[in-house]
Amino acid sequence: MCASPRFPRRLGAALLTATTLLACDRNPYDPAEVPRVVATTGGTSAVSISWQPAGAQLVRVYRGATAGDGYTPALVWSVAATTRNSLTSPLSYGATAPAGGATDVASRPLVPGEVYTVQVTRQDPRGTGDGFTNTSNRYVGTATFTATSP
Repeated sequence: MCASPRFPRRLGAALLTATTLLACDRNPYDPAEVPRVVATTGGTSAVSISWQPAGAQLVRVYRGATAGDGYTPALVWSVAATTRNSLTSPLSYGATAPAGGATDVASRPLVPGEVYTVQVTRQDPRGTGDGFTNTSNRYVGTATFTATSP
């Protein structure tokens, strides 16, 4: 009995498919990890940003009713974690060196009556790896607020 020359390719394709499916099952997207963000105002310089679940990788504030995409002119403040999800809630808008993070875009004064959007990004606490072996999800939550007078 002679094996088909296509047999090794079929076996390889089947193994690749099985491996891919197993990798997907190892760490599926979990909606419970999406940050629920709240921005509480008490004047132009007194904005408290909080979120659940605990820990964040990046907190950004954009001018306008929608979050931006990275370093745009609408970005008015950005804080990045020094280690995985090391930013702790709550943060005060404009904090120079919040615990667990570093300011990478200094805060600009908020304009009373203007709408702003807070974007909180969390790295998957269960995910690992990068590239082909990446099992890490990214979770993003937003909230809007209107700056008020002091």
